[in-house]
Amino acid sequence: MPDQQKATETSLDTVIVFTSRMKALAAFYSQGLGIGPYQESPKHLGCRIGSVYFGFDQVDAESDKGPKGFGPTIWFTVEDIEDSFRRLVELGATVRYPPTKKPWGAKLASLEDLDGNIFGISQRLESTDE
Repeated sequence: MPDQQKATETSLDTVIVFTSRMKALAAFYSQGLGIGPYQESPKHLGCRIGSVYFGFDQVDAESDKGPKGFGPTIWFTVEDIEDSFRRLVELGATVRYPPTKKPWGAKLASLEDLDGNIFGISQRLESTDE
């Protein structure tokens, strides 16, 4: 395992499962593990499990699938998204979309790791951040 360059405040924040059977899969976890209730929006169901957000995104088209088909996407919260994004790209990550400010007050970027697994990084923004 490579040495860490510096200690960071990175935390596991979100796990999203991409599925063509969103409601059935959400019901499976709800009934099997007591997860929920879920918040619902078009093509998304999700809830908090402790400090981690766990959700499901409905995907229908082949183009919506990740490189290995449906599966989970893990999201990490980082202190400095631009710096983390730059380092990950330098290490060989493939960019799905660069750091982008979202209306709910976060900056997100999505990448693929060296094996093509999709993951994301996020930074919560203060009201004065851009």
